[in-house]
Amino acid sequence: MNPKRPLFLLPVALLAFSALWTAGCSSRPPEEARPAPPPKEKPAEVRDTTVRNVTGQTVEYTIRPIFSVVGPMKRTIAAGALDKFPGEATYDIEFTNGTETKLYRLDKGTPHSFRLDNEGLLELYQGAHGREDVPDLAPFVPTPMPVVEKMLEMAGLTATDVVYDLGCGDGRIVITAARKYGARGVGVDIVPERIRDSRSGAEEAGVAGLVEFKQEDATAVDISSATVVTLYLLPESNLLLRPKLEAQLKPGARVVSHNYSIEGWSDKKLKTETLADEKGTEHTIHLYRR
Repeated sequence: MNPKRPLFLLPVALLAFSALWTAGCSSRPPEEARPAPPPKEKPAEVRDTTVRNVTGQTVEYTIRPIFSVVGPMKRTIAAGALDKFPGEATYDIEFTNGTETKLYRLDKGTPHSFRLDNEGLLELYQGAHGREDVPDLAPFVPTPMPVVEKMLEMAGLTATDVVYDLGCGDGRIVITAARKYGARGVGVDIVPERIRDSRSGAEEAGVAGLVEFKQEDATAVDISSATVVTLYLLPESNLLLRPKLEAQLKPGARVVSHNYSIEGWSDKKLKTETLADEKGTEHTIHLYRR
């Protein structure tokens, strides 16, 4: 048999345990010193799915919510109007362009616009923003870098120039103007994501001190300090901006437009050049002098 342990060891053990427990408790930080729990993230705002008509004529179409008891909705949208649909749903949209029936699936909460394509036929494009208070000048399609380089070369850019890019997208034109030529630049876009991308790109390229990006309506921004304006918009958008270019640009300012000419400015055109991008797609560049 094992001998019994003396009873006096029990209170000694209890005292030792009590001392250790007290020390452990005293080492805990006070409530105010404890790190606060991270704030709960706010749920992302659900945007409406929008369809804008910039064709200049009335358009008829049918839209159907997917996975919904709601049936197809026939719509007639006037020129310049904007239709909105709840962004929680996915939709199919169908319309006829005179030669064929088009059917597309619309992503949730995305903007779209009816426009006429290069052949004058009705087409639906993913739009820029879907706001009612600002014209939708063009969907976001980045200009290939060989075209960017050629646009700035044709403009005869120097370090004394101030370049305004209306509808700047990711800012690559003014960033390239600053990086390659030392020119100052201002990019204008209504979409906040594009402005964030542009500012990030300028920081990465080391030219943040030379360029500025404004989240504004390109039809309302003051461009009077520009010596060069670059555009990659659509024909109707160039036409919409033409009065601003005529009123605010000083004589001698250059305007360079990717792919689309400026209607009514044939007397101001200096030259047109065509080149292929990295994928072999041809692009046309129009150079004008105010």
